[in-house]
Amino acid sequence: MLPIQRQIKIKEFLVEKGFASVEELSKQFEVSEMTIRRDLDELHKQGIIQRIYGGAMDNDQAFFEMSVNAKSEKFAAEKIKIGRVAADLVQNGDTIFMDSGTTTLEVAKNLKDKKITIITTALNVAVELSISPDIDILVAGGILRKGPLNTTGPQTDAFIRELRVDKVFIGVEGVDTESGISVPDPINAHNKHTMLEIARQVIVVADHSKLGRTTTSTIAPLDKVHVVITDNGADPTIVKELRQKTQVILV
Repeated sequence: MLPIQRQIKIKEFLVEKGFASVEELSKQFEVSEMTIRRDLDELHKQGIIQRIYGGAMDNDQAFFEMSVNAKSEKFAAEKIKIGRVAADLVQNGDTIFMDSGTTTLEVAKNLKDKKITIITTALNVAVELSISPDIDILVAGGILRKGPLNTTGPQTDAFIRELRVDKVFIGVEGVDTESGISVPDPINAHNKHTMLEIARQVIVVADHSKLGRTTTSTIAPLDKVHVVITDNGADPTIVKELRQKTQVILV
């Protein structure tokens, strides 16, 4: 197979899977990992894929906006660990805002025994915690995004602005030292920015694939973020750069 043919196949594979490691692609196409790295570098240079630490992912916005069920399969073990550590930051009596996302859902799963108030835009978070007798839940109104299962829009923004919370847990699609935290959708980004404004402490939960990446709409610069919790698969160079701007917790 010629390099150009293999690169086309790699793109098709990433469209289907969303993400793949160098090792996985090497086995899939029966070539060395060095060859795969050259292919990925070339595809990244052309803007066809997004190169990340240890592998690559599809560059389409469709990947970023995929449904909760599809995204939950990506880095599931890492998200579980992030969720446990993040939940330990919550104290009884806290009022917290829970953003939507598969990683924030993992945070929610570890809050069930706490006596707290939860405010959320995420329907799955509200359902997950609805069985907990000691948790009061407020759900933000707005337009339902059927894939991610969260509310958004001007109604959501107006609801959030009336609140004050101790902590906000935010899921993002990009964490970059220069451009800050970001997501593809501008309306969703605006809502998330408002969440930051009402919180005493801003905590970003993001698996390592989100680090060093910039997406379409900036939420806020990193100096507005108090803590980034990510997994130990993160590129050490990126982590070092991030720590110059904010606290980073590796799990």
